[in-house]
Amino acid sequence: MTLRRLVVVMISLVALARAGAAQRAPGEVLSRGVILYEELQLERAAVLLREVTSPSNTAATMAERVQAMKYLGATFSLLGQRDSALAYFRRMLERDPFMDLDPAVFTPQERQLFAHARRHTFVVGVRTLSDTGFVPGQGGVSLRFVTTQHARVQAVVRRPGEAEPVAAFRWTAEGASESPWDGLDQRGARLPAGRYQLDVSATATSDSASDTVTLRFDVNYDHEPLEDSIVFDGRSLLPERRPPSIARSQLAAGLVLASFAVAVPNVIGHGELNGTRKHAVVMASVTASGGIASFFLLRRGSGIPANVLENARRREQHVRQNREIRERNAARLAAARMIITPTIGESR
Repeated sequence: MTLRRLVVVMISLVALARAGAAQRAPGEVLSRGVILYEELQLERAAVLLREVTSPSNTAATMAERVQAMKYLGATFSLLGQRDSALAYFRRMLERDPFMDLDPAVFTPQERQLFAHARRHTFVVGVRTLSDTGFVPGQGGVSLRFVTTQHARVQAVVRRPGEAEPVAAFRWTAEGASESPWDGLDQRGARLPAGRYQLDVSATATSDSASDTVTLRFDVNYDHEPLEDSIVFDGRSLLPERRPPSIARSQLAAGLVLASFAVAVPNVIGHGELNGTRKHAVVMASVTASGGIASFFLLRRGSGIPANVLENARRREQHVRQNREIRERNAARLAAARMIITPTIGESR
């Protein structure tokens, strides 16, 4: 093999090796770097961990970068490179102030340098707790805050793009602290479901250093299913008045009977039953008068009292049932748990 061909082969192998490294998932590189750190192969671990934090590694997530920074700080601490260790610890805290070193994993030397970096890095952070459900007005909202130094903290809740605050609260804290906000707005009412943002600003009490962070989140409510109100069915009502046709039928019947009373003697007696005809006229007059009287009485007094009372009872029952449904729904809404879900995360 000629020298030129050997050089070409070596260059190709190096290019393939770099391409293979570039194709490795950042999570795999991070896991391998942590294993090398635990095996005290610190120089090799540093190479892999730096690969994860490299700006050119666009596939790495922020969580993977922060984790790599933590182990890089620990690695350089063990290597005796104090400045590099502090630099990575500070970069880690600036991106995630909740990070800490587990005493069961990291040595006192590493934790001492980390504590020094925390004292000289002022950062504020906020995140939602894993169980975000709570009843507004009955305790603090499911948020956790952290400041790397003793500080005065102020938080404002508002709708995105709106200047008017929905709620505001302030407190002093050092390290991790729970939220003093109870989930109610400035008028003491529940926040409507929707999207909000929490702007947090903190000022260190020692040297007036300051930092800000924003958490965007959605508010939803979890409650028992609500009942639908009952629609009143008018077809369930009984008729409260007799129809006009009854009065007309009584009048028609009276007139028909009167006509029949007058016509019968003429048909049977061929006009010779004068006495009977007189009686027939009287009978017809009485029958017609009865029909007419029944017509006017039925027109004036066509109501059915028993049906009116029964319909009133049914209407009252419908109103009572809907009132009870509203009361049960109100109780379920009052016991609803507010769910806070981060949307974009925190931005500085």
